[in-house]
Amino acid sequence: MKAITQRVSSAKVCIKDKTYASIKKGILAYVCFEQDDNEEVIDKFINKILNYNFFEEDNSIMSASLKEIEGELMIISQFTLAAITKRGNKPSFHMALDSKSANTLYNLLLKRLSDFSVRHKSGIFGADMDVHSINKGPVTFLFDI
Repeated sequence: MKAITQRVSSAKVCIKDKTYASIKKGILAYVCFEQDDNEEVIDKFINKILNYNFFEEDNSIMSASLKEIEGELMIISQFTLAAITKRGNKPSFHMALDSKSANTLYNLLLKRLSDFSVRHKSGIFGADMDVHSINKGPVTFLFDI
């Protein structure tokens, strides 16, 4: 599983020119499931995203987590994160998990976030979405879980 995370002041996802979901202060996470991913990566991702020190406390050092600041989480599926870009000018997506299996894991991720009582919103798997965000910092991390 790969994830690009951004610390945001706000984020929203629009589908067909209508706001589908939005968050205030928190994390915007673009997620991609790859070959050999299974349910175990979901728990690892949730643990990482809840406890990683994305946020600054009074001393201007990133020492507070999403859980500690009681922030929100926006999850967007993005299979292009699995692209192999090292050679040539055309991406290869052979490392991406097939759509059906990835959708199953994506929905399980959303369910498990609810089980953990994480305030979260999401886009729609496979939909054409416009994602708007205000990256705070900017702070962006790539996770390969």
